[in-house]
Amino acid sequence: MNFNELKQDFWNKAYKRGGNILFYPHEEIVRFINKYIRKRTGISEFQNIFPISDLEWKKFKSIDLGCGIGRHIKLLDEFQLNPYGIDISNEAIEEGKRWMYSMNKEYLADKMIVGSVTELPYKDSFFDCGVSHSVLDCMPRSIAQQGFEEIIRVLKKNGMLYLDFYMDFNKGDVDEVVQEGFDKSTIKSYFTIESLKNFIGEKADIIELKIIRWTDESDIEHWRRAHVILQKR
Repeated sequence: MNFNELKQDFWNKAYKRGGNILFYPHEEIVRFINKYIRKRTGISEFQNIFPISDLEWKKFKSIDLGCGIGRHIKLLDEFQLNPYGIDISNEAIEEGKRWMYSMNKEYLADKMIVGSVTELPYKDSFFDCGVSHSVLDCMPRSIAQQGFEEIIRVLKKNGMLYLDFYMDFNKGDVDEVVQEGFDKSTIKSYFTIESLKNFIGEKADIIELKIIRWTDESDIEHWRRAHVILQKR
């Protein structure tokens, strides 16, 4: 069994346990879309932020990498951004398709496919923007690097991308096997600012890098995460 088959098996088990069935979008992705792509100004009104022509807007395409059951596909569609989705878990994709059909959004179900981020079945420069939440830090770093190269490949020049990454002040740079929870036996990678910048390299510019920390009332940190917005060079 190769890594992709192993990873698919792990994530299928995670989805069967139900802990990763998420229906509502991550707030940082909502902010990313409104700030850098298209701002919603009314029930059916939008202000285009991304600097492309009206003709290019008509051909706009977006991608959710590691889409799960499609919560961000639904969000991207609400902004009329012509979304596609890919996830390694066939369990997630099947559940996502059922969800889309239940909302009479067959056109979204048709664009949700099973596949690996390391072998994206799209042409070079196919997408104008992309989002990927809790994906590249949920695999060995070497595999994630291949996935990042693929994401950059399918993104158009000047295309925008949202990614996020686990961080931990005490752990530094480490890949570890998750011992418990819905994602048990999957791999979680932790980054530092330096390793994150090295990971991104020179194929994209960092437009925004925000670190969000969660602490309790005693100021004890429980987690932190880097939220990164990139633009392909």
